[in-house]
Amino acid sequence: MTKHSLTFRSMLESDLEQVNAVEQQSAEHPWRKAHFSDSLKSGYTCELAVLDCRVVGHSVMMMAAGEASILILTVDKPFQRQGIGRQLLQHMLHKAGQSACETLLLEVRRSNIRAFNLYLDEGFSEIGIRKNYYPMGNHREDAIVMATEINC
Repeated sequence: MTKHSLTFRSMLESDLEQVNAVEQQSAEHPWRKAHFSDSLKSGYTCELAVLDCRVVGHSVMMMAAGEASILILTVDKPFQRQGIGRQLLQHMLHKAGQSACETLLLEVRRSNIRAFNLYLDEGFSEIGIRKNYYPMGNHREDAIVMATEINC
């Protein structure tokens, strides 16, 4: 893990250019800036991981009826494999617990073994498959649906 202190804060409209830059460079199939803008306008929980005043990760979570769903979690490519994704995931779990959610759901590409293993390490279990869910070139890839109970 990096020597500097990682902090978290809510995403603002003024962060969208920086978030979009991280997303475009770091995600294989990135969200567009409009997705983040719509998420903010919808009142979703949009959080940033910040290291030395630099946005190094972001996540968006939707909450309703005691359930939370992480829609996206991205760490800036130069900062991957340093524990930032794990800390951001734990932060989102904490946020969901503060909102009285009992379950946290997410989906991960079948090919994203690193993320899948991270989620297993953090207590998630595979609960289903969404066939042909993600676009992948000229074909589609399955999503593994995972869930964990939130300990308040």
